[in-house]
Amino acid sequence: MEIIVPHSQLIKALELLTKISTKHVTLPVLQCALITVTEKEIVFKATNLELSIEVIVPGRINEIGTIAIPASTFLQSIQYINESEVTLRVEENVLLIESKQTNTSIKSISADEFPNIHTLEGESILINRSLFALGIKTAAFAASQSSIKPELGSVFIQQKKEHTLTFVSTDSFRLMEKTVPQKGVILNHSFLVPQKNAIELARICDLLQSDPELTVTENQCALDFKTEGVYITSRLVSGSFPDYEQIIPKEYVTKVTLLKNDLQNAFKKTSVFLNKFMQVSLTLTEKAVTISSQNNEVGHITDTIAAVINGEELSLNFNQQYVIEPLAHISDDSLVLNFAGIGRPLVITGVSDNSLRYLVMPMNR
Repeated sequence: MEIIVPHSQLIKALELLTKISTKHVTLPVLQCALITVTEKEIVFKATNLELSIEVIVPGRINEIGTIAIPASTFLQSIQYINESEVTLRVEENVLLIESKQTNTSIKSISADEFPNIHTLEGESILINRSLFALGIKTAAFAASQSSIKPELGSVFIQQKKEHTLTFVSTDSFRLMEKTVPQKGVILNHSFLVPQKNAIELARICDLLQSDPELTVTENQCALDFKTEGVYITSRLVSGSFPDYEQIIPKEYVTKVTLLKNDLQNAFKKTSVFLNKFMQVSLTLTEKAVTISSQNNEVGHITDTIAAVINGEELSLNFNQQYVIEPLAHISDDSLVLNFAGIGRPLVITGVSDNSLRYLVMPMNR
C-alpha cells in the first residue's frame, strides 16, 4: 500500500476516528484506524462495536492495500508535521509515514478481526446537523448513568410536531425535553440512542460542515455526510421509553419568575455548605425566594433573591446539582419555576422559550 494524502485531511479523519476507537482486551484491533485503499478510494474506518465510522480521504493512490494502525498513536505521530502532504506506505506490516522532514514507522495490528461496517438500508431524511446536535447536547446530561435500565441511559428522539424533532432524557429523578426545528423532516418511528453514542453523534455534527442524511432501522441509526465522505452508525436501544407526559403536572400551585443570573449566583453561595446529599432548600414567600443549605461540619447559609411569585407559600428540598445543571441550556435571562406542591415535581422553563422543559423531583427531608 502507498498513498499520498493532504496533511489537513489526514488530521481531520483521525480526529473523527480516535474518539470512537477504543482499547479492548479481547479485540485489540478495535483501538485501530483501518486504512483500506482500493483503486478508486482511500477509506479510514474505526469501530468500538457500539459506534462505527467511515471517512473517505482524498489523495493519490500508488498502491492498494489494507492495514490497521492504533488510531491515537497515528494521530499523535502526524499532528505536528508542518507540510501540506504526507506519504503513507506499508512495508512488512509496518506503516511508514514520510514527509520532507520527518520519517515515522508504526507497527500494525492484524486487520483480520476488524468487524465489517455495513451501510444501513432504508429511507433517509436530510436533517439540520447543528440543531440535531443541539437537541442531543441539551437533553443528554439528564440520562441515567446506570446500566440497569438501558432505556433510561439513552436519548429518546421523536417527532411530536411537524417540522421539529424532540429529544428527551431522564434518570427517573429529573427529565429534560428539548424540541428543535427540523424543516421538512418526517420521522416515522421514535428511537433510543445510548447516551455516550448520542454525545459522539453530536460531536461529529459539530465538527463537520454539511447536513447529513439520517437513516433509522430497528437496531441502528446512521448519519451520512455525503459531501464530506463521512458515514457514522450507532447501535440503538431496544425497549420503550417511559410515557413521561404522564408525570408532567397539568396544574401548579405556585409560579415563580426570577432572573437566571440571580438563581445561579445564589447556588454558588449555597454550594459551599452543601451536605453529602447536595441538599438545598427553596422557600417561597409572597415576594422572594429564600435558598439555604446546611452542612453540620461546615456551617449554614441563607440567601434571598427577588422574584414574582403567584400562588401558595412552599418549602421544598432539592439536589442542587439537579436544579442548576439545566440552567446552562436555557437561553432566556429569566426563568419560570412551576411548583406542583409538596412532594411533587418542579418544572423549569424559560420565560419566552417554549422549546425546553425540565422536570426535577424534590428530595425527602
